[in-house]
Amino acid sequence: MQHESTLQTELLHAEKLAGIGSFAAGIAHDMNNPLQLILGLAENLTDETDLEAVHLQAQEIIEAVKRTTAICRDLTSYSRRASLRQDCLIGLNGKLDEALKIARYAVALQDIDIRKVYQPDVVVKGNPDELLHVFVNLITNAVQAMEHHGTLTLETNAIADAAQVRVSDTGSGIAPELLGRIFDPFFTTKPPGKGTGLGLYNIKNVIHHMNGTIGVESQVGRGSTFTLTFPSESGAGERSTHS
Repeated sequence: MQHESTLQTELLHAEKLAGIGSFAAGIAHDMNNPLQLILGLAENLTDETDLEAVHLQAQEIIEAVKRTTAICRDLTSYSRRASLRQDCLIGLNGKLDEALKIARYAVALQDIDIRKVYQPDVVVKGNPDELLHVFVNLITNAVQAMEHHGTLTLETNAIADAAQVRVSDTGSGIAPELLGRIFDPFFTTKPPGKGTGLGLYNIKNVIHHMNGTIGVESQVGRGSTFTLTFPSESGAGERSTHS
C-alpha cells in the first residue's frame, strides 16, 4: 500500500509538470509585459535628472517586479510536490479562485463567462496543493471542452454532513460510451500531445484520499458537470483555514 501511495504521488507530480508545458505561452506573455516595462523605465532612468521623476519610475519598477514575483509564486505553489504538505482545513471558495488564476496560463479565459455560486465558509480537510491541482485540471478541461467560448460555473455547497463542489461547462459534452472510461489511467479524448491521460485518474485518487467521491453528468453538445463530494468539517470557517 505504501508503494502504491508513493507511485500515485509520483504520477500526480509528473502530470503537473507535463501540464506546465501547456502553460508556456500564457506564462511568457504575463512575464514579458512587466519585464518590458522594467526595461523601458530603467533606460529612462539612465538620462533622468529630475529626482521626483526618478522616484516615480522606481516605484513603477517595484510594482512590475512584484507582478513577476506573483507569477513565480503561483507556479511554484502549483508545481511543488504535494507530499511536502500535510492535510489541513481548506476553504473551497478561495482554492477555486486560486485555481482560476493558475488555469488562465493554460487556457484563454477572456471569452468565457465565469459564474461563481459560492456558499460562504465551505471547508474540507485535505492537502491544499493536491486539491489545487484537482481544480486547475477540472477548470482547464471545462474551458477546452467549450473551445474557449461558453459559460463556466463554479459552485460550492454545504449539505447535511457533506461539502460539494460542482464545475460545469457548456461545451461539447462526453459521449455516453466514454463516460465509464474517463477516469482510467492513460485514457484521453484529446489529440496527441494535448493530454497525458492521467488528469482525471489523478483527480479520482486525490478525492478518494480525502474520503470523497466524484461524479459526472454530461450531454453531448450541451456540456458536462463534475460533482465532488467530501465529508464536511463542521465548526470551522474559511477564514481559519490554511491554503
